[in-house]
Amino acid sequence: MPNPSIAPGVSVLAREAALNLGHLFGQHVKVAQLELKAEMHAMGRRASMIAVFAALLALGYGLAMAGLAVVIGGHAPVGLPLVVIGLAHMAGAGVGLVLVPLRRRGSRLMDSSTAAMNSSLAALDKATAPAAASSPEKARAH
Repeated sequence: MPNPSIAPGVSVLAREAALNLGHLFGQHVKVAQLELKAEMHAMGRRASMIAVFAALLALGYGLAMAGLAVVIGGHAPVGLPLVVIGLAHMAGAGVGLVLVPLRRRGSRLMDSSTAAMNSSLAALDKATAPAAASSPEKARAH
């Protein structure tokens, strides 16, 4: 049975530090996986919106061309509403296609995971900096 008054050895402390760093790294990986899953879901939603607007654009183009063909054929009362409806579909789809990609601008993929990892690394650097700075001073003193 170990004596509680005796301080743990360096190997025990190194082992605990390695286990804790492994746990920290594992937690960062889990958070990154969750964030990546959420961002892929959002990207899929945006891709589906782009597909819907592209289909709406194609429908509008088809209506406008059919209406134009009917107008050229001499049936303007039938063709003009088709042209107008087709142009309205094309305008709405064009606005949608411009706005959907703009909603995501300004943020990069996995921003919060990157920030969390950087803060952990900064904390580790800060924790190890005094020990590294004090050892050359001790070497000069001796």
